[in-house]
Amino acid sequence: MADIYKIKDRLSKAMKDRDMSAADLAKASNQDKASISRYLSGKTIPRQKAIKQMAKALHVDPVW
Repeated sequence: MADIYKIKDRLSKAMKDRDMSAADLAKASNQDKASISRYLSGKTIPRQKAIKQMAKALHVDPVW
């Protein structure tokens, strides 16, 4: 469970720091908004490919 909180909290912070909405991140990372919403709510842990796409869109290291 700790990994879910780390991911959703870090994702949320990175989005806030860049003034990016879930829709913005979905478009920039080539994912659907529903997936981003599930990651932000902690319902789903993103796969490695999704993490890399979101990290690139957010200009952060994927292991951040």
